Amino acid sequence: MKRRIAAAGLALALLLPCRALAFSDVPEGAWYADSVALCVEKSLLRGTGSDTFSPEGAVTLAEVMTVAARLHYSASGGQGDLPQAPEDWGTGAVTTPAGAPLLRFDTCDLDRDLTYRFDTESPRRLHLYLTVTEAERRALTPAGGAASAVLILNGRQVLTGSLAPAEDNTTRVEFTADPSSDYTAFNKELSAFLPAPATGKWYRNALWYAREHGLLDSQPEEAAFEDPATRGDLASWLCSALPAEALAPINQVDVLPDTVDRAALALYRAGILTGVDESGAFAGDRGLTRAELAVVLARIVDPERRITLVSSTSP
Repeated sequence: MKRRIAAAGLALALLLPCRALAFSDVPEGAWYADSVALCVEKSLLRGTGSDTFSPEGAVTLAEVMTVAARLHYSASGGQGDLPQAPEDWGTGAVTTPAGAPLLRFDTCDLDRDLTYRFDTESPRRLHLYLTVTEAERRALTPAGGAASAVLILNGRQVLTGSLAPAEDNTTRVEFTADPSSDYTAFNKELSAFLPAPATGKWYRNALWYAREHGLLDSQPEEAAFEDPATRGDLASWLCSALPAEALAPINQVDVLPDTVDRAALALYRAGILTGVDESGAFAGDRGLTRAELAVVLARIVDPERRITLVSSTSP
């Protein structure tokens, strides 16, 4: 027996009255216009210009992450914009034991050619390398040997060790952790430090919020946030952000024709996502437009818009 899924309530959802919009590229009669208005009203989406929304524009992973963070923040009692990421998030430093700064760097500090490794033998000690100028090298290690130092990530002390010129290159210095180091704090802060974008990225606050609240835990470590997002990305992020009550099932969907993805099934059951064709295919690798994103988000904030799926069987 083959299960087929059809979107029975879609026509009613598209006939809902459209609110007045300030976007010159969103016609009043467009199938997505009312959803755009609702999402803007709820501060889930914003325009791409002073009077444009770019409904046919491709949604990026950063946009998906940002709306997921906004949904989670709102469901957790937050109001208004997302909290600001701390200024020292994504920054690092090597200081003296007394706290005097020796070197500063950040996540995107390509000028310092930031790299690190662990010893293969026991004890596994961290070695962090930074490129410096000749003047810096002389100032940092005036006697040419190792000096006691402290490694700071995201404004927090994570390791103690020593700083010395790197053996492989006179323009690089090497921080070596103490043999008895506890790497708990280092590992925790490193996981937050690495994805931190440079100051000025529009999604910096969302990325920090997502990291702090565990929304990134199920996501790839090397996510390309400025690349186009897929329907699969959207499903994963939404299920990470939404509380269980927001995903209360209104449909019985046990299987989809092209995926067994749990997030997709949960959103179908909740009437938030529907298929891309008559078979109900999820098409997780397919991209989505800002208009499509608005419609999906409108179903989340207004349960009356959710889609009741009619299932049938055939030989």
